[in-house]
Amino acid sequence: MAKKRVKVPVRTEEEVAEAATPQEEEETVVAAEEVEQDETVLSEEEPEVVDTESLIEEMNRLRAELEKARAEAEEYKDRYLRAMAEMDNMRKRLEKRFADEAEQEKRRFLRAILPLVDNLEMVVKHSESDPDVLRQGVQMILQEFMRTLEQEGVKPISSVGKKFDPFVHEAVEVVESEEHPEETVVDEVQKGYTYKGNLLRPARVRVARKEE
Repeated sequence: MAKKRVKVPVRTEEEVAEAATPQEEEETVVAAEEVEQDETVLSEEEPEVVDTESLIEEMNRLRAELEKARAEAEEYKDRYLRAMAEMDNMRKRLEKRFADEAEQEKRRFLRAILPLVDNLEMVVKHSESDPDVLRQGVQMILQEFMRTLEQEGVKPISSVGKKFDPFVHEAVEVVESEEHPEETVVDEVQKGYTYKGNLLRPARVRVARKEE
């Protein structure tokens, strides 16, 4: 049995639009809007193009600043080490200078007291034949020694007859006396000395007080 061909009429878009129902038209409009929204979202989500040249320039700038900071740090470190070395050398020079000056001062003082030793030897040598030589020799040596001390800045403290001064006197005994005002030094047990105006050793004294 032979098949029959059926001719299907082809409608244009205008004819389709005219033949569409209101519901179909609404669905068509919604579909079109969704397509437009999808296209908009896709266009917004496109990745931003990175400026590679600017990025490289910024990296080079940071690298240059880092190298500069490293160079400055090395320079400061070198200056610090140089300063520390100079301070250490200066300290050593000062220590040597002070040690040399102390040694020279010691030598000078020893040379100053050598004549005292010479005089003592002379006294011992001649005291066997004349007893008075010993006493005279000791007095002479004592006077010379006091002159040497005075040249070095050492001076004796005058105490007897003076009012007791706790800054330069040390009371070893209090004695009752009507002849001396109260708190007057009446006797000196051990002489005191000052060195260049400062107390070297206090004088040990006896101090008077009124009789009860």
